[in-house]
Amino acid sequence: MAGDTRDVPQYERHLQSLLENLHLHQAELEMQNDELRIANEKLELQQIKFSGIYDLAPIGYFILDKTGIINEVNNAGISLLETGKGVILNNLLQSFIAPDYRDAYHIFFREMLNTGVKQSCQLKMNSRKGREFYVQMEGITVTPARSLPLQFDIAVMDITERVQAEKVLAKTKERLELALEASASGTWELELDTMKFYLDEFNYQTCAIPGGKFDGRYQTFINLIHPDDRASVDQQFRVALNSQMPIDLVCRFDNQSGHTCFASIRGHVITEPNQPNRFIGIMMDITSKRKLEEETANAKLDQQKNIALATIHAEEGERARISEALHDSVSQLLYGIRIKLGTLLDAENPAEVMRNVYELLDLAVVETRNISFELAPAILSDFGLKATIDEMARRLSTPKMQIRTKLSRLNERLSLQVEANIFRILQELVNNALKHSEASLITLEVKKSKIIEICVSDNGKGFKTARPEDIASGSGLASIRNRLSLYNGCLDIESKPGKGTVVKIKLEITPE
Repeated sequence: MAGDTRDVPQYERHLQSLLENLHLHQAELEMQNDELRIANEKLELQQIKFSGIYDLAPIGYFILDKTGIINEVNNAGISLLETGKGVILNNLLQSFIAPDYRDAYHIFFREMLNTGVKQSCQLKMNSRKGREFYVQMEGITVTPARSLPLQFDIAVMDITERVQAEKVLAKTKERLELALEASASGTWELELDTMKFYLDEFNYQTCAIPGGKFDGRYQTFINLIHPDDRASVDQQFRVALNSQMPIDLVCRFDNQSGHTCFASIRGHVITEPNQPNRFIGIMMDITSKRKLEEETANAKLDQQKNIALATIHAEEGERARISEALHDSVSQLLYGIRIKLGTLLDAENPAEVMRNVYELLDLAVVETRNISFELAPAILSDFGLKATIDEMARRLSTPKMQIRTKLSRLNERLSLQVEANIFRILQELVNNALKHSEASLITLEVKKSKIIEICVSDNGKGFKTARPEDIASGSGLASIRNRLSLYNGCLDIESKPGKGTVVKIKLEITPE
Protein backbone atom coordinates (compact mmCIF):
# COMPACT_ATOMS: atom_id res chain seq x y z
CA MET A 1 0.00 0.00 0.00
CA ALA A 2 2.91 2.31 0.73
CA GLY A 3 4.00 1.94 -2.97
CA ASP A 4 0.54 2.76 -4.17
CA THR A 5 0.51 5.94 -2.09
CA ARG A 6 3.64 7.15 -3.79
CA ASP A 7 2.08 6.71 -7.31
CA VAL A 8 -1.04 8.86 -6.65
CA PRO A 9 0.55 12.30 -7.31
CA GLN A 10 2.03 11.06 -10.60
CA TYR A 11 -1.32 9.82 -11.76
CA GLU A 12 -2.92 13.12 -10.84
CA ARG A 13 -0.33 15.02 -12.78
CA HIS A 14 -0.96 12.85 -15.86
CA LEU A 15 -4.68 13.35 -15.54
CA GLN A 16 -4.19 17.07 -15.17
CA SER A 17 -2.13 17.14 -18.38
CA LEU A 18 -4.84 15.27 -20.26
CA LEU A 19 -7.43 17.72 -19.05
CA GLU A 20 -5.31 20.65 -20.15
CA ASN A 21 -4.86 19.14 -23.63
CA LEU A 22 -8.56 18.51 -23.83
CA HIS A 23 -9.29 22.13 -22.96
CA LEU A 24 -6.73 23.24 -25.56
CA HIS A 25 -8.33 21.15 -28.30
CA GLN A 26 -11.71 22.42 -27.26
CA ALA A 27 -10.46 26.00 -27.55
CA GLU A 28 -9.01 25.32 -30.99
CA LEU A 29 -12.27 23.72 -32.06
CA GLU A 30 -14.22 26.70 -30.83
CA MET A 31 -11.80 28.98 -32.72
CA GLN A 32 -12.35 26.99 -35.89
CA ASN A 33 -16.08 27.14 -35.36
CA ASP A 34 -15.77 30.89 -34.97
CA GLU A 35 -13.75 31.11 -38.18
CA LEU A 36 -16.32 28.96 -40.00
CA ARG A 37 -19.11 31.09 -38.64
CA ILE A 38 -17.33 34.26 -39.74
CA ALA A 39 -16.65 32.74 -43.16
CA ASN A 40 -20.29 31.73 -43.47
CA GLU A 41 -21.31 35.22 -42.47
CA LYS A 42 -18.94 36.66 -45.07
CA LEU A 43 -20.35 34.30 -47.69
CA GLU A 44 -23.89 35.22 -46.74
CA LEU A 45 -22.92 38.89 -46.81
CA GLN A 46 -21.35 38.43 -50.24
CA GLN A 47 -24.45 36.67 -51.49
CA ILE A 48 -26.62 39.39 -50.04
CA LYS A 49 -24.41 42.01 -51.67
CA PHE A 50 -24.55 40.13 -54.97
CA SER A 51 -28.30 39.71 -54.90
CA GLY A 52 -28.87 43.22 -53.60
CA ILE A 53 -26.34 45.48 -55.30
CA TYR A 54 -25.10 43.47 -58.29
CA ASP A 55 -28.61 42.63 -59.40
CA LEU A 56 -29.06 46.35 -60.03
CA ALA A 57 -25.84 46.62 -62.05
CA PRO A 58 -26.23 47.36 -65.80
CA ILE A 59 -23.66 44.70 -66.76
CA GLY A 60 -23.72 40.96 -66.23
CA TYR A 61 -21.96 39.41 -63.19
CA PHE A 62 -21.24 35.70 -62.80
CA ILE A 63 -19.70 33.71 -59.90
CA LEU A 64 -17.93 30.54 -61.05
CA ASP A 65 -16.29 27.70 -59.17
CA LYS A 66 -12.84 26.39 -60.05
CA THR A 67 -14.32 24.10 -62.75
CA GLY A 68 -16.09 27.00 -64.50
CA ILE A 69 -19.62 26.14 -63.32
CA ILE A 70 -21.89 29.12 -62.67
CA ASN A 71 -22.90 29.38 -59.00
CA GLU A 72 -24.55 32.80 -59.15
CA VAL A 73 -25.68 35.32 -61.78
CA ASN A 74 -27.30 38.75 -61.58
CA ASN A 75 -30.30 40.07 -63.50
CA ALA A 76 -28.21 41.69 -66.25
CA GLY A 77 -26.44 38.37 -66.86
CA ILE A 78 -29.79 36.59 -67.06
CA SER A 79 -31.01 39.20 -69.56
CA LEU A 80 -27.88 38.73 -71.73
CA LEU A 81 -28.40 34.98 -71.94
CA GLU A 82 -32.16 35.34 -72.54
CA THR A 83 -33.25 32.47 -70.28
CA GLY A 84 -34.19 31.71 -66.69
CA LYS A 85 -31.84 31.69 -63.73
CA GLY A 86 -32.51 28.01 -63.13
CA VAL A 87 -31.21 27.16 -66.60
CA ILE A 88 -28.01 29.18 -66.08
CA LEU A 89 -26.98 27.98 -62.61
CA ASN A 90 -24.94 24.76 -62.36
CA ASN A 91 -23.99 25.04 -66.04
CA LEU A 92 -20.56 25.79 -67.50
CA LEU A 93 -20.15 29.39 -68.66
CA GLN A 94 -18.31 27.86 -71.61
CA SER A 95 -21.62 26.47 -72.90
CA PHE A 96 -22.72 30.03 -73.70
CA ILE A 97 -19.51 30.90 -75.56
CA ALA A 98 -19.60 30.75 -79.40
CA PRO A 99 -17.68 27.66 -80.61
CA ASP A 100 -15.05 29.61 -82.54
CA TYR A 101 -14.23 31.67 -79.42
CA ARG A 102 -13.95 28.85 -76.87
CA ASP A 103 -10.17 28.54 -77.24
CA ALA A 104 -9.85 32.20 -76.28
CA TYR A 105 -12.15 31.61 -73.30
CA HIS A 106 -10.03 28.63 -72.12
CA ILE A 107 -6.89 30.78 -72.20
CA PHE A 108 -8.72 33.52 -70.27
CA PHE A 109 -9.95 31.08 -67.60
CA ARG A 110 -6.60 29.27 -67.27
CA GLU A 111 -4.67 32.53 -66.86
CA MET A 112 -7.15 33.70 -64.25
CA LEU A 113 -6.78 30.38 -62.35
CA ASN A 114 -3.00 30.18 -62.52
CA THR A 115 -1.99 33.81 -61.97
CA GLY A 116 -4.71 35.13 -59.66
CA VAL A 117 -4.41 38.40 -61.60
CA LYS A 118 -7.31 40.20 -63.26
CA GLN A 119 -7.80 38.98 -66.84
CA SER A 120 -9.83 40.35 -69.73
CA CYS A 121 -10.73 39.32 -73.28
CA GLN A 122 -13.27 39.90 -76.05
CA LEU A 123 -15.54 37.00 -76.95
CA LYS A 124 -18.68 36.17 -78.84
CA MET A 125 -21.53 34.54 -76.92
CA ASN A 126 -24.82 32.88 -77.84
CA SER A 127 -27.99 33.37 -75.87
CA ARG A 128 -30.43 30.51 -75.36
CA LYS A 129 -32.64 32.11 -78.04
CA GLY A 130 -29.81 31.97 -80.57
CA ARG A 131 -28.81 35.65 -80.50
CA GLU A 132 -25.11 36.24 -81.14
CA PHE A 133 -23.48 39.12 -79.31
CA TYR A 134 -19.97 40.33 -78.52
CA VAL A 135 -18.80 40.88 -74.92
CA GLN A 136 -15.89 42.30 -73.00
CA MET A 137 -15.23 39.72 -70.24
CA GLU A 138 -13.19 40.61 -67.16
CA GLY A 139 -12.53 38.23 -64.26
CA ILE A 140 -10.50 37.77 -61.10
CA THR A 141 -9.84 34.97 -58.64
CA VAL A 142 -11.44 35.40 -55.21
CA THR A 143 -9.95 33.47 -52.25
CA PRO A 144 -12.40 33.35 -49.31
CA ALA A 145 -11.52 31.87 -45.93
CA ARG A 146 -9.38 28.75 -46.11
CA SER A 147 -12.37 26.63 -45.30
CA LEU A 148 -14.31 27.91 -48.39
CA PRO A 149 -13.75 26.81 -51.99
CA LEU A 150 -12.01 28.97 -54.61
CA GLN A 151 -14.32 31.12 -56.78
CA PHE A 152 -14.12 33.49 -59.77
CA ASP A 153 -15.97 36.78 -60.14
CA ILE A 154 -16.58 37.63 -63.80
CA ALA A 155 -18.08 40.78 -65.31
CA VAL A 156 -19.60 40.55 -68.81
CA MET A 157 -20.29 43.74 -70.82
CA ASP A 158 -22.21 43.68 -74.11
CA ILE A 159 -20.05 45.49 -76.73
CA THR A 160 -21.92 44.35 -79.84
CA GLU A 161 -22.70 47.88 -81.03
CA ARG A 162 -19.08 48.92 -80.58
CA VAL A 163 -17.77 45.88 -82.46
CA GLN A 164 -20.24 46.44 -85.30
CA ALA A 165 -19.29 50.11 -85.43
CA GLU A 166 -15.61 49.13 -85.59
CA LYS A 167 -16.39 46.71 -88.43
CA VAL A 168 -18.28 49.42 -90.31
CA LEU A 169 -15.41 51.83 -89.68
CA ALA A 170 -12.90 49.25 -90.90
CA LYS A 171 -14.94 48.63 -94.06
CA THR A 172 -15.31 52.36 -94.59
CA LYS A 173 -11.57 52.83 -94.15
CA GLU A 174 -10.87 49.97 -96.54
CA ARG A 175 -13.27 51.40 -99.11
CA LEU A 176 -11.72 54.84 -98.67
CA GLU A 177 -8.26 53.41 -99.21
CA LEU A 178 -9.47 51.56 -102.30
CA ALA A 179 -11.20 54.69 -103.55
CA LEU A 180 -8.08 56.75 -102.95
CA GLU A 181 -5.97 54.16 -104.72
CA ALA A 182 -8.42 53.92 -107.62
CA SER A 183 -8.63 57.69 -107.95
CA ALA A 184 -4.87 58.15 -107.76
CA SER A 185 -5.20 60.02 -104.46
CA GLY A 186 -3.25 60.31 -101.24
CA THR A 187 -3.80 61.96 -97.86
CA TRP A 188 -2.04 64.88 -96.18
CA GLU A 189 -2.17 66.49 -92.74
CA LEU A 190 -1.02 69.84 -91.36
CA GLU A 191 -0.74 70.56 -87.61
CA LEU A 192 -1.86 74.14 -87.06
CA ASP A 193 0.24 74.71 -83.93
CA THR A 194 3.56 73.42 -85.27
CA MET A 195 2.95 73.77 -89.05
CA LYS A 196 4.21 70.21 -89.37
CA PHE A 197 3.19 68.81 -92.76
CA TYR A 198 2.64 65.07 -93.29
CA LEU A 199 2.34 63.35 -96.68
CA ASP A 200 1.60 59.72 -97.41
CA GLU A 201 3.81 57.77 -99.81
CA PHE A 202 1.47 58.21 -102.76
CA ASN A 203 1.87 61.97 -102.57
CA TYR A 204 5.64 61.54 -102.70
CA GLN A 205 5.21 60.60 -106.35
CA THR A 206 2.69 63.35 -107.09
CA CYS A 207 4.87 66.02 -105.50
CA ALA A 208 8.08 64.56 -106.99
CA ILE A 209 9.89 64.61 -103.62
CA PRO A 210 13.61 64.28 -104.31
CA GLY A 211 15.03 60.98 -103.10
CA GLY A 212 11.73 60.02 -101.50
CA LYS A 213 12.63 62.04 -98.36
CA PHE A 214 10.43 64.78 -96.93
CA ASP A 215 11.39 66.80 -93.84
CA GLY A 216 7.78 67.49 -92.86
CA ARG A 217 8.04 71.29 -93.10
CA TYR A 218 5.17 73.30 -94.56
CA GLN A 219 7.52 75.61 -96.45
CA THR A 220 9.28 72.61 -98.01
CA PHE A 221 5.93 71.45 -99.36
CA ILE A 222 5.17 74.91 -100.77
CA ASN A 223 8.58 74.97 -102.48
CA LEU A 224 7.71 71.73 -104.31
CA ILE A 225 4.85 73.46 -106.12
CA HIS A 226 5.34 74.87 -109.60
CA PRO A 227 6.80 78.41 -109.33
CA ASP A 228 3.86 79.98 -111.17
CA ASP A 229 1.37 78.48 -108.67
CA ARG A 230 3.45 78.70 -105.47
CA ALA A 231 2.35 82.13 -104.19
CA SER A 232 -1.32 81.48 -104.94
CA VAL A 233 -1.34 78.11 -103.14
CA ASP A 234 0.46 79.55 -100.10
CA GLN A 235 -2.04 82.41 -99.95
CA GLN A 236 -5.02 80.07 -100.16
CA PHE A 237 -3.60 77.82 -97.42
CA ARG A 238 -3.00 80.76 -95.08
CA VAL A 239 -6.47 82.20 -95.68
CA ALA A 240 -8.01 78.79 -95.00
CA LEU A 241 -5.91 78.34 -91.85
CA ASN A 242 -6.79 81.77 -90.44
CA SER A 243 -10.50 81.39 -91.14
CA GLN A 244 -10.52 77.61 -90.53
CA MET A 245 -12.47 77.20 -93.75
CA PRO A 246 -12.19 74.26 -96.19
CA ILE A 247 -9.61 74.45 -98.94
CA ASP A 248 -10.14 73.38 -102.56
CA LEU A 249 -7.53 74.22 -105.18
CA VAL A 250 -5.65 72.92 -108.23
CA CYS A 251 -1.92 73.42 -108.68
CA ARG A 252 0.99 72.04 -110.67
CA PHE A 253 4.09 70.07 -109.75
CA ASP A 254 7.08 69.29 -111.95
CA ASN A 255 7.81 65.59 -111.60
CA GLN A 256 11.28 64.09 -111.70
CA SER A 257 11.08 63.42 -115.44
CA GLY A 258 10.44 67.11 -116.07
CA HIS A 259 6.76 66.77 -117.00
CA THR A 260 4.11 68.94 -115.39
CA CYS A 261 1.65 67.17 -113.09
CA PHE A 262 -1.72 68.64 -112.07
CA ALA A 263 -2.98 67.97 -108.53
CA SER A 264 -6.29 68.70 -106.82
CA ILE A 265 -5.87 69.55 -103.10
CA ARG A 266 -8.87 69.48 -100.76
CA GLY A 267 -9.05 69.59 -96.98
CA HIS A 268 -10.74 70.91 -93.85
CA VAL A 269 -9.98 71.56 -90.17
CA ILE A 270 -10.49 68.76 -87.62
CA THR A 271 -11.03 69.75 -83.98
CA GLU A 272 -10.94 67.02 -81.30
CA PRO A 273 -10.90 67.27 -77.47
CA ASN A 274 -7.38 67.21 -75.98
CA GLN A 275 -5.90 67.07 -79.50
CA PRO A 276 -4.18 69.81 -81.50
CA ASN A 277 -6.19 71.29 -84.34
CA ARG A 278 -5.30 69.70 -87.66
CA PHE A 279 -5.89 70.42 -91.31
CA ILE A 280 -6.43 67.10 -93.12
CA GLY A 281 -7.36 66.30 -96.68
CA ILE A 282 -6.61 64.45 -99.88
CA MET A 283 -4.39 65.18 -102.86
CA MET A 284 -5.44 63.75 -106.20
CA ASP A 285 -3.38 63.48 -109.36
CA ILE A 286 -5.70 64.87 -112.04
CA THR A 287 -3.15 65.07 -114.85
CA SER A 288 -4.96 62.48 -116.96
CA LYS A 289 -8.27 64.18 -116.27
CA ARG A 290 -6.85 67.55 -117.32
CA LYS A 291 -5.44 66.07 -120.52
CA LEU A 292 -8.79 64.45 -121.25
CA GLU A 293 -10.60 67.75 -120.62
CA GLU A 294 -8.19 69.53 -122.95
CA GLU A 295 -8.63 66.86 -125.61
CA THR A 296 -12.41 67.07 -125.19
CA ALA A 297 -12.30 70.85 -125.47
CA ASN A 298 -10.11 70.61 -128.58
CA ALA A 299 -12.42 67.98 -130.06
CA LYS A 300 -15.38 70.24 -129.34
CA LEU A 301 -13.64 73.13 -131.07
CA ASP A 302 -12.86 70.87 -134.04
CA GLN A 303 -16.47 69.76 -134.12
CA GLN A 304 -17.65 73.36 -134.05
CA LYS A 305 -15.26 74.17 -136.89
CA ASN A 306 -16.54 71.19 -138.86
CA ILE A 307 -20.13 72.24 -138.25
CA ALA A 308 -19.33 75.78 -139.35
CA LEU A 309 -17.58 74.50 -142.49
CA ALA A 310 -20.44 72.10 -143.20
CA THR A 311 -22.91 74.96 -142.74
CA ILE A 312 -20.95 77.11 -145.18
CA HIS A 313 -20.76 74.28 -147.69
CA ALA A 314 -24.47 73.58 -147.22
CA GLU A 315 -25.32 77.24 -147.76
CA GLU A 316 -23.16 77.34 -150.87
CA GLY A 317 -24.80 74.13 -152.05
CA GLU A 318 -28.26 75.57 -151.43
CA ARG A 319 -27.36 78.71 -153.32
CA ALA A 320 -26.06 76.66 -156.23
CA ARG A 321 -29.17 74.51 -156.23
CA ILE A 322 -31.45 77.56 -156.10
CA SER A 323 -29.49 79.14 -158.94
CA GLU A 324 -29.71 75.93 -160.95
CA ALA A 325 -33.43 75.55 -160.24
CA LEU A 326 -34.14 79.14 -161.23
CA HIS A 327 -32.01 78.87 -164.36
CA ASP A 328 -33.34 75.52 -165.52
CA SER A 329 -36.99 76.02 -164.70
CA VAL A 330 -38.31 79.46 -163.88
CA SER A 331 -35.83 81.35 -166.08
CA GLN A 332 -36.48 79.06 -169.03
CA LEU A 333 -40.23 79.42 -168.58
CA LEU A 334 -40.01 83.19 -168.39
CA TYR A 335 -37.76 83.23 -171.48
CA GLY A 336 -40.38 81.09 -173.29
CA ILE A 337 -43.15 83.47 -172.20
CA ARG A 338 -41.13 86.40 -173.58
CA ILE A 339 -40.69 84.68 -176.95
CA LYS A 340 -44.39 83.84 -177.12
CA LEU A 341 -45.35 87.42 -176.33
CA GLY A 342 -42.95 88.62 -179.06
CA THR A 343 -44.86 86.65 -181.70
CA LEU A 344 -48.27 87.77 -180.46
CA LEU A 345 -48.64 90.74 -182.86
CA ASP A 346 -47.72 88.73 -185.95
CA ALA A 347 -49.53 85.58 -185.00
CA GLU A 348 -52.40 84.33 -187.15
CA ASN A 349 -54.15 83.07 -183.96
CA PRO A 350 -53.36 85.41 -181.06
CA ALA A 351 -55.74 83.54 -178.77
CA GLU A 352 -53.72 80.33 -179.15
CA VAL A 353 -50.53 82.23 -178.36
CA MET A 354 -52.11 83.69 -175.19
CA ARG A 355 -53.29 80.26 -174.15
CA ASN A 356 -49.69 79.00 -174.42
CA VAL A 357 -48.48 82.01 -172.43
CA TYR A 358 -50.95 81.24 -169.61
CA GLU A 359 -49.81 77.63 -169.57
CA LEU A 360 -46.20 78.71 -169.25
CA LEU A 361 -47.15 81.17 -166.49
CA ASP A 362 -48.91 78.37 -164.56
CA LEU A 363 -45.80 76.21 -164.87
CA ALA A 364 -43.65 79.11 -163.63
CA VAL A 365 -45.94 79.56 -160.60
CA VAL A 366 -45.73 75.84 -159.80
CA GLU A 367 -41.93 75.81 -160.11
CA THR A 368 -41.68 78.93 -157.92
CA ARG A 369 -43.83 77.29 -155.27
CA ASN A 370 -41.71 74.14 -155.36
CA ILE A 371 -38.53 76.15 -154.92
CA SER A 372 -40.14 78.09 -152.11
CA PHE A 373 -41.23 74.84 -150.43
CA GLU A 374 -37.71 73.45 -150.60
CA LEU A 375 -36.24 76.65 -149.15
CA ALA A 376 -38.64 77.24 -146.25
CA PRO A 377 -41.99 75.48 -146.37
CA ALA A 378 -44.61 77.71 -144.78
CA ILE A 379 -46.74 74.64 -144.16
CA LEU A 380 -44.20 73.53 -141.52
CA SER A 381 -44.82 76.50 -139.23
CA ASP A 382 -48.56 76.53 -139.94
CA PHE A 383 -49.50 72.84 -139.83
CA GLY A 384 -46.52 70.95 -138.40
CA LEU A 385 -44.13 68.19 -139.35
CA LYS A 386 -46.67 65.51 -140.31
CA ALA A 387 -48.43 67.70 -142.88
CA THR A 388 -45.08 68.93 -144.29
CA ILE A 389 -43.74 65.39 -144.80
CA ASP A 390 -46.97 64.32 -146.49
CA GLU A 391 -46.83 67.40 -148.74
CA MET A 392 -43.20 66.70 -149.71
CA ALA A 393 -44.10 63.10 -150.59
CA ARG A 394 -47.02 64.29 -152.74
CA ARG A 395 -44.95 66.92 -154.57
CA LEU A 396 -42.02 64.61 -155.35
CA SER A 397 -44.02 61.51 -156.31
CA THR A 398 -44.29 60.69 -160.01
CA PRO A 399 -46.04 57.86 -161.90
CA LYS A 400 -42.70 56.01 -162.07
CA MET A 401 -41.55 56.77 -158.52
CA GLN A 402 -43.90 56.79 -155.52
CA ILE A 403 -43.10 58.16 -152.04
CA ARG A 404 -45.12 56.70 -149.17
CA THR A 405 -45.22 57.89 -145.57
CA LYS A 406 -45.76 56.07 -142.25
CA LEU A 407 -45.95 58.69 -139.51
CA SER A 408 -46.70 57.82 -135.88
CA ARG A 409 -47.43 60.04 -132.86
CA LEU A 410 -46.57 63.30 -134.61
CA ASN A 411 -49.82 65.09 -133.72
CA GLU A 412 -48.16 66.77 -130.73
CA ARG A 413 -45.94 69.58 -131.99
CA LEU A 414 -42.20 69.77 -131.32
CA SER A 415 -40.26 73.01 -131.38
CA LEU A 416 -40.05 74.59 -134.84
CA GLN A 417 -36.26 74.23 -134.89
CA VAL A 418 -36.45 70.49 -134.13
CA GLU A 419 -39.17 69.94 -136.74
CA ALA A 420 -37.13 71.92 -139.30
CA ASN A 421 -34.04 69.79 -138.66
CA ILE A 422 -36.02 66.56 -138.98
CA PHE A 423 -37.55 67.80 -142.23
CA ARG A 424 -34.13 68.77 -143.64
CA ILE A 425 -32.75 65.32 -142.74
CA LEU A 426 -35.65 63.64 -144.56
CA GLN A 427 -35.33 66.03 -147.49
CA GLU A 428 -31.62 65.24 -147.90
CA LEU A 429 -32.23 61.49 -147.71
CA VAL A 430 -35.05 61.67 -150.27
CA ASN A 431 -32.91 63.77 -152.64
CA ASN A 432 -30.10 61.21 -152.37
CA ALA A 433 -32.54 58.41 -153.17
CA LEU A 434 -33.98 60.33 -156.13
CA LYS A 435 -30.50 61.02 -157.54
CA HIS A 436 -28.75 57.71 -156.97
CA SER A 437 -31.08 54.81 -156.16
CA GLU A 438 -33.13 54.46 -159.39
CA ALA A 439 -35.93 53.28 -157.10
CA SER A 440 -39.63 53.02 -157.89
CA LEU A 441 -40.69 53.24 -154.24
CA ILE A 442 -39.36 55.28 -151.32
CA THR A 443 -40.85 54.84 -147.85
CA LEU A 444 -40.55 57.47 -145.14
CA GLU A 445 -41.18 56.33 -141.55
CA VAL A 446 -41.09 58.66 -138.54
CA LYS A 447 -42.09 57.56 -135.02
CA LYS A 448 -41.98 59.67 -131.88
CA SER A 449 -41.70 58.13 -128.40
CA LYS A 450 -38.98 58.99 -125.88
CA ILE A 451 -36.77 59.38 -128.93
CA ILE A 452 -37.38 60.21 -132.59
CA GLU A 453 -36.91 57.22 -134.91
CA ILE A 454 -36.51 57.88 -138.64
CA CYS A 455 -36.30 55.22 -141.36
CA VAL A 456 -35.96 55.96 -145.08
CA SER A 457 -35.92 52.89 -147.33
CA ASP A 458 -36.03 52.36 -151.08
CA ASN A 459 -36.17 49.42 -153.49
CA GLY A 460 -33.41 50.80 -155.70
CA LYS A 461 -30.11 49.39 -156.93
CA GLY A 462 -28.34 49.71 -153.57
CA PHE A 463 -24.59 49.78 -153.04
CA LYS A 464 -21.82 48.12 -151.08
CA THR A 465 -21.57 49.61 -147.57
CA ALA A 466 -17.89 48.95 -146.92
CA ARG A 467 -16.95 52.02 -144.90
CA PRO A 468 -19.53 54.37 -143.31
CA GLU A 469 -17.19 57.36 -143.58
CA ASP A 470 -16.95 56.86 -147.35
CA ILE A 471 -20.73 56.66 -147.59
CA ALA A 472 -21.12 59.88 -145.70
CA SER A 473 -18.65 61.82 -147.78
CA GLY A 474 -19.76 60.29 -151.08
CA SER A 475 -23.50 60.73 -150.61
CA GLY A 476 -23.66 64.26 -149.20
CA LEU A 477 -24.58 63.08 -145.69
CA ALA A 478 -22.09 65.31 -143.85
CA SER A 479 -24.77 67.92 -143.16
CA ILE A 480 -27.03 65.19 -141.77
CA ARG A 481 -24.32 64.03 -139.37
CA ASN A 482 -23.84 67.61 -138.17
CA ARG A 483 -27.56 67.91 -137.49
CA LEU A 484 -27.47 64.60 -135.62
CA SER A 485 -24.71 65.91 -133.34
CA LEU A 486 -27.16 68.52 -132.05
CA TYR A 487 -29.41 65.79 -130.62
CA ASN A 488 -26.91 63.07 -129.69
CA GLY A 489 -28.20 61.15 -132.70
CA CYS A 490 -26.92 58.07 -134.45
CA LEU A 491 -27.14 56.93 -138.08
CA ASP A 492 -27.04 53.42 -139.53
CA ILE A 493 -27.01 52.53 -143.24
CA GLU A 494 -27.88 49.07 -144.58
CA SER A 495 -27.53 48.42 -148.29
CA LYS A 496 -26.59 45.68 -150.73
CA PRO A 497 -26.26 45.84 -154.50
CA GLY A 498 -29.65 45.04 -156.00
CA LYS A 499 -31.37 44.97 -152.57
CA GLY A 500 -32.10 48.65 -152.02
CA THR A 501 -31.04 50.88 -149.12
CA VAL A 502 -32.31 51.43 -145.56
CA VAL A 503 -31.20 54.45 -143.53
CA LYS A 504 -32.10 54.43 -139.80
CA ILE A 505 -31.69 57.45 -137.54
CA LYS A 506 -32.38 57.97 -133.82
CA LEU A 507 -32.54 61.39 -132.16
CA GLU A 508 -32.70 62.21 -128.45
CA ILE A 509 -35.01 65.20 -128.12
CA THR A 510 -34.84 67.09 -124.80
CA PRO A 511 -38.30 68.28 -123.69
CA GLU A 512 -38.62 72.03 -123.67
